[in-house]
Formats: sequence, structure tokens, C-alpha cells
Amino acid sequence: MSEDNLYLLFCYLIFGLTLAVLTIRNKNRLKTVSINLIIAGLYSGIFLYNLAYNSSGGSGLAWLVYLMFSIGLHWLINFIGIILTFTKKSKAN
Repeated sequence: MSEDNLYLLFCYLIFGLTLAVLTIRNKNRLKTVSINLIIAGLYSGIFLYNLAYNSSGGSGLAWLVYLMFSIGLHWLINFIGIILTFTKKSKAN
């Protein structure tokens, strides 16, 4: 396994754990999981396709960085969602 694949695996693992926590904390679990996986599938498909087939001349690094940035942004949005679930639960008590 190459270093690039390990970086992507680590990014997806962190994203998956965050998505699992967000799903557990949310009331509408099926909607949360399906929306997140559809969005992740769309940008991952685009960037992984370009990483595999349009990475000539060193542009593969750019596609890898774009994919990692997209995963990081999606993770950040989900993390903010987790924080909001904790603040809503504490205000309700």
C-alpha cells in the first residue's frame, strides 16, 4: 500500500468515526447517513476518477490534495454538527 493510499485511508477512517458519532447523536439516523454518504460518494468519485485517469505530469498530487481537503471540510462540518448536538442537549436540560 502506498503512502497516498494510507493518507486517504486515515482521512476516511477519521471521517467515518465522526459520521458514526453524528449518526448516534442524531434522531433521524437514516437521513443523516444517506445524505453524508451521497455527498461523500459524489466528491470522492470525481476526485478518485481524476486521480486514477487524469494524473499525468504530476497533477495526481493536486487531485489527492483536493480529495483530502474535501474530506477534511466534510469532517469539519460534521464535527460542528456534533458540537451543536451537545449544546442542544445541554440547553434542553
